Amino acid sequence: MDKKNEHKNFVEIEPKLIKKLLNMPKPIAMNILKRINYKMHLQKDNILKQALEENFLTEEEYNEKYKDMFYDEFGSDSFIQYINAVMNAKIDVFLTENERMLKRKEELQKRFGLGINSPEDILKKLD
Repeated sequence: MDKKNEHKNFVEIEPKLIKKLLNMPKPIAMNILKRINYKMHLQKDNILKQALEENFLTEEEYNEKYKDMFYDEFGSDSFIQYINAVMNAKIDVFLTENERMLKRKEELQKRFGLGINSPEDILKKLD
């Protein structure tokens, strides 16, 4: 497989799996999330390059508005995960616990067109 496009192989997580993850013992769930975040971090440069090449945003816009603004408690850049989902995933909503991203979700949704919710929001919708 072409390393440049390896990030396009991430899969959507079904709501029932999210619910299962949220009901796991916290250390196990956190370990799973850390592994997912690590894999995404390895693809950060490729994802950003694709976003710039496909004109999802300019380098200037990225540097001024989004660069280093959305790191989570695990050291992962949630904006890169979000922009990857915008470009490559066929999903209705981006799921995150990143408070910085949740505070700016309306702005991001308006700019990039993909909704943002917390796991708690999803669980409320599932019940």
